Amino acid sequence: MLFLRSFFRFPLSTGRCRNALAALAMALLGALALPAHAQNKGAATPVAATASTASPAASASAAPADPKLLEQAERATLANDERIQIQVTARLARNAAFRNVDAAVRAGVAVLTGSVPDNETRGMATKVVTAVDGVVAVENELVLVADFGARVQETWEIFKDRAARMVAATPLLLVAVLIVLLTNWLGLWAANHLGAVRLNSRNPYLGTVISRFVRTGFLLVGVLVALDLLGATSLVTAVLGSAGLVGIVVGFAFRDTAENYLSGVLLSLRRPFEPRDHVRIDSHEGRVVSLSTRNTVLMTLDGNELLLPNATVFKAVILNFSHNPRRRLSFQLAVGTDQDLQAAQTLGVSTLAGIAGVLTDPGPSASLDVINPTTVAINFYAWVDQRQTDFGKARSEGIRLVKLALDGAGMAVPSPTYQVQLLPAASGSSPAEPPPPPPAKPEETAPSAADLKPSTDLDEQLTQERARKAEDDMLNAPSGPAAK
Repeated sequence: MLFLRSFFRFPLSTGRCRNALAALAMALLGALALPAHAQNKGAATPVAATASTASPAASASAAPADPKLLEQAERATLANDERIQIQVTARLARNAAFRNVDAAVRAGVAVLTGSVPDNETRGMATKVVTAVDGVVAVENELVLVADFGARVQETWEIFKDRAARMVAATPLLLVAVLIVLLTNWLGLWAANHLGAVRLNSRNPYLGTVISRFVRTGFLLVGVLVALDLLGATSLVTAVLGSAGLVGIVVGFAFRDTAENYLSGVLLSLRRPFEPRDHVRIDSHEGRVVSLSTRNTVLMTLDGNELLLPNATVFKAVILNFSHNPRRRLSFQLAVGTDQDLQAAQTLGVSTLAGIAGVLTDPGPSASLDVINPTTVAINFYAWVDQRQTDFGKARSEGIRLVKLALDGAGMAVPSPTYQVQLLPAASGSSPAEPPPPPPAKPEETAPSAADLKPSTDLDEQLTQERARKAEDDMLNAPSGPAAK
């Protein structure tokens, strides 16, 4: 009974715990009274003994418990509570967040009082105490206290702890810095000696890109080794994981930019054109100014700047007029069906052969094309060297001279024929026929000394634009002068 009085003096806030512990105490009293009851009843079975402990009438008739045994049980309970309280206090003391938390243990029930800064810490205290061996329940009576000074003090303690750890790790930190500097120097040395394997002999810009990748690779390896030396393996994993995630996000966000950049690198490798080349890209025509990481810059024949995305250029059909120095010009003229077509072809070919700048190997040629009721179309061809003769000027001069030669030989295109029904005149006289066209003068059909040299109208403007974009030009070394 002394044990029961000491037990019920302990305040419990939960009725369920009180009932459970009361049942436990009654079972203990029954167990202590069982030997005496068994001596009195002699041949009583264990079932009867159990029934006697459960029945109030049997309990009342049982002999009273031994006070010494009750005292021993109470002392054992107190000793167990002291052990549990020592362990609970030790575990709470390990965390600075529980410095304002007090713990008391009664019959295996831990009661937590005091204050914590947030609900997370309150729940953590319950988990810490529950993990102690012997704790049957936890009464969490902690209150939340938003003490700004306590928060500042806690932050200061954390800072001092981190600073102390950093000072202790200073030697390792110095070694890590030396590793990063060494790998950076090795990467720079390797990047500067890539010329030994002729990586930048064909494409200087590609050599620069590879050099940057090599140097970045060495530096990344040094950083990873340094972090591993400092024990920041979790940081290494986080960096690698975030790098992959960031790469995916950046890839989707800057897909067009990345596509244009890669297309520019591939164009600089393939080099379908060179600076100043005359090209036609799909329906766009002009002369090449530069190739940047995003755009291909052309100058139209009108002198305007044209920017084409590299991805568009990489996928487009490119016609390079300047790649081969020899280029064939062609044009079409018509003569009457009643003319000697063989003589017309021979006259036109000989006229083209007499033009300065027209090549003799391969020489000019002609072929019949379209036949109409009154005319026959003749195609004339001639080859010029674009390095010495302007293509447009030579073609224009060829059309002029061949047309004059055919007109001078009386092979001009006949006038359109109209059927006109005339009424008979009163006087019976017929209308006068129109006079024939005068023959061409010899000096008009003779080859002239026309200027057929390559045009230089855009040269000065091209030079200025290339000088302005030289640093971003992927067709030349970024640090070198623009190609002339």
